[in-house]
Amino acid sequence: MTQWFYVYRQWLIRELHIRFRSSSMGLAWLVLQPLVHILLFTLVFYKFFQIRWPSGDGSPTEYGLQVFIGLSLYAFVAEIINRGPGSVWSYPYLVTKVRFPLPLLPGVLVGAAGVQLLLSLMIAVALAALRDVHIETLLLPIFLLPLAAYGLALAWFLGAAGVYLRDIGHLAPSVSSLLMFLTPIFYPASMIPKSLSWLVNINPLGWTSEAARSLLMHGLVPSWQLWGIHLLVSVISLVGAWWFFQRTQPGFADVL
Repeated sequence: MTQWFYVYRQWLIRELHIRFRSSSMGLAWLVLQPLVHILLFTLVFYKFFQIRWPSGDGSPTEYGLQVFIGLSLYAFVAEIINRGPGSVWSYPYLVTKVRFPLPLLPGVLVGAAGVQLLLSLMIAVALAALRDVHIETLLLPIFLLPLAAYGLALAWFLGAAGVYLRDIGHLAPSVSSLLMFLTPIFYPASMIPKSLSWLVNINPLGWTSEAARSLLMHGLVPSWQLWGIHLLVSVISLVGAWWFFQRTQPGFADVL
């Protein structure tokens, strides 16, 4: 297990270095990219479409922060969806010629996406604290646990499936884009008809976004019952994805 941790750490550092070695700003792009998107969404949806959060003060700063929180979480999931299918087959030499713990490859993808999420949420916490300090913010890591488990489960599943079905990689960007518009990222959940509001609660990204906003913006603790349900389902998904990966792994070398 110690050896796995060392290998994982080295590959995570390598992944982050490869992503930003050609950029003079390096890791700063992890934060600047979502900030650019926030400015764009604020201009379009706040200014032109007049979208407001009913629980806020209606200012563009408040709207931008609400979007920033949701967009940070969305970027984490979208990164896994978009790059998950290629997380294993992109390294055929590790599959066919080297004894390597292959489950770590999707895990490295999740770790890199998690670093971006961590940096973004640190900024979100700081900006929210400028408005009001809520002790409930300390609960944020706990409420992010189900999404992290869902993310790793998704990465394992897509990583294994992507070896056999390369078309998944072509469909992934469309799926992640659709997820952004179906999830209350740049619009409040209150805009969704009440008859469909349950969709937000069963959507891991939607529920986590609303939970994070409640904690950071208003100091309100989300439903522990829903958290428990999501945690249970995410752990079951994690076990199922691990089983699927282990079941399909023996055939990777034959396909690649």
